[in-house]
Amino acid sequence: MPEQLSRKQVELILRRTAELEQREETALDGLTPQDLERVADELGMSKVALHQALAESRAGVLAPEEERTLADRFFGRGIIEARRFVPGNAQYVRAAVDHFLQEQGFQLKRNLGHAQIWEAGRDWWTRMRRAFRAGAYRLPRDVEIEVCVTDVPGGPQPVLVALRVDAMRARATRVGAATASVIAGTAVVAAGALMLPMPVEIFAVAGGGLAGLGGTWLSRSSYRDERERLSVAVERFLDFLEHEPPPAPSQPARDPITRLVDFLSREWWR
Repeated sequence: MPEQLSRKQVELILRRTAELEQREETALDGLTPQDLERVADELGMSKVALHQALAESRAGVLAPEEERTLADRFFGRGIIEARRFVPGNAQYVRAAVDHFLQEQGFQLKRNLGHAQIWEAGRDWWTRMRRAFRAGAYRLPRDVEIEVCVTDVPGGPQPVLVALRVDAMRARATRVGAATASVIAGTAVVAAGALMLPMPVEIFAVAGGGLAGLGGTWLSRSSYRDERERLSVAVERFLDFLEHEPPPAPSQPARDPITRLVDFLSREWWR
């Protein structure tokens, strides 16, 4: 009977194989997409998934995952990334993304050529439009969104939309609140230990510890809930682009702004 390997064993073996291969600087140089297809076929991987990964690599949106910090492990990552191949052409898809962000009260911060960075508008008119626009959900104001829309030959669909949401400021606010809770709880514990008689001291120490832990847990839960809502909202918008793409120039259709307002009026973010 042939040897059977578990999924974990396969992952460890492949990881170790890659480490050994990297000892030779040129070990992986010169590989072609056809070589990768043969490797994927031998490992039982989907060719469709490989073609999508190759297309994303050609578009420059693949990057190694950064090492997780303590804040990443406890609160969750501060960066949310989502990408999708969608129908249409880059011009109309980019217009739909721009309208979506403008409806959410965002404005262009930087144009990098290959990508654009958006931030929440600070002027009073943008804030008024954001407050009274259609729909119940609004993207948080303390995030920045990097948008890359590009034509990618060879992908499952002709246009790749990559969104990178920087929620580091939103997380930093929660981390600050958690730190304040710990400091306050520690102060209560120290004051109880130094100034109060037994058994009151025990209650003060317990209360301070619970206050610190409770505040930290609430801050963690608050950020994780917001991050989850934000992640779902981004994915649902990509669903909209994928299944209700902007029309080609030769096809008459409704005004794209009207379509987007209708979309935002629904509970698109749930």
